[in-house]
Amino acid sequence: MATTSNGHSNNGMKGLTADQAEEAIVRFQKFLRYETVSALAVESGAYKDCASFLVHELQALGVLSDIHLLPEAPDHSPVVVACWKGKDESLPVILWNSHYDVVPADPNDWSQAPPFEGRRKDGKIYGRGTQDMKSVCMQYIEAIRCMKRDHPEWTPTRTIYLTFVPDEEVGGQGMAALLESSLYQETIEKNHGGIALALDEGLASTTDVFSVFYGERLPWWVDVEATGPTGHGSRFIDNTAVEQLVELSQKALQFRQGQRDLLGMKEHDGCAHAVVAKSTTLGDVTSLNITSLTAGVYAGSKLAYNCVPPKAKCTLDIRISPHVAPKDIGAMLDQWCRECSKDPAAGAQITWKYAGGQGNHAMEHATTSIDTNVNPWYKVFADTLETMGMSLEPQVFPAATDSRFLRALGIRALGFSPMRKTEIMLHENDEYIEESNFLEGIGIYVQLLEALGSQGNDIDK
Repeated sequence: MATTSNGHSNNGMKGLTADQAEEAIVRFQKFLRYETVSALAVESGAYKDCASFLVHELQALGVLSDIHLLPEAPDHSPVVVACWKGKDESLPVILWNSHYDVVPADPNDWSQAPPFEGRRKDGKIYGRGTQDMKSVCMQYIEAIRCMKRDHPEWTPTRTIYLTFVPDEEVGGQGMAALLESSLYQETIEKNHGGIALALDEGLASTTDVFSVFYGERLPWWVDVEATGPTGHGSRFIDNTAVEQLVELSQKALQFRQGQRDLLGMKEHDGCAHAVVAKSTTLGDVTSLNITSLTAGVYAGSKLAYNCVPPKAKCTLDIRISPHVAPKDIGAMLDQWCRECSKDPAAGAQITWKYAGGQGNHAMEHATTSIDTNVNPWYKVFADTLETMGMSLEPQVFPAATDSRFLRALGIRALGFSPMRKTEIMLHENDEYIEESNFLEGIGIYVQLLEALGSQGNDIDK
């Protein structure tokens, strides 16, 4: 059996000739060149151009139907939908979801290649989105291309939907449009009986074991505001807003350090998504970061250095582990505010409010069972990789993906990006994917396509 440049077997690539692998990589490079940065692509038109590319590639496969842009999504932020009709259209469907938007990338900070060139170098493909998650978008498409070429007679037993959404990086408006659409609420829910299993993004693994994510931490974005007396900067004024906010910030940082200690994080473990301990991963603890601090008295745009500010504010980014009840985090914030409020009756107090991050499901965790007695779909997924000689480790995703909206509706969703023995580079400068990882992932999705798509109604009982 041949071995790839990063040290693992290429049994996921066995269906591709050298020419076919080269063509798949070239198509991936083209996809990477669309500058679909969430905050900029609406005005630049990159979202629309990228969606047109996806539609063209889906149409070229020759086996998909109902390829269209979701009417409920804005014209400037298209959601691309395609369907592979199954033999039994009454069965719940398989959903393969991915997002085609990316985070910003400053070319001055990239040393190996410009972020939107899709350059190949030393067996790697560099570009913003190579890991998060344009690779998976194209692996879906290339897997169907392989299936059609190598097994032209094959048709899925149940219908498979592919969705390519924008705006995952800025809140999930693309997925929201999908779930509010007539396609989901009428066709999928009423005609098919819902979604049997959804696949969405995961993370690379630094080991030979793939990561699969059955849940994720609940994102809480919190506004904290302190109020207190004002006055001249030369005086010792008691119970100021800044004094109270600093005290609460110290409590927040002590909590943060306690969670870091549980994780076993070293001083310079900088990657926010890395698995940094053998038994505990980032998804198992609750992270907290102070993301802004604001205070001061201004005359127009000029700061008054000699005035004590009557208000001080900060924002917190809290990612709550499924092992912790969200209400307990709320109670902790309430306690901090009580302890740091110096004189509420006189207006010297500190308060917090939830600012967003999970819509109406802010007080609930939602996970997908990986108990094969409860969720036979997970068994199919895991067994498929096992038959390929590959291992899985189920984990909690440390950040937020579109899967959270699916799980909140009770839909089984697994996060999976088939990259192993590689650095975790999403949102990093010089983001890349190994060519061997990209090609291996195509082969893995071919096997998953056949295994998941071939399940009859017995699995739904």
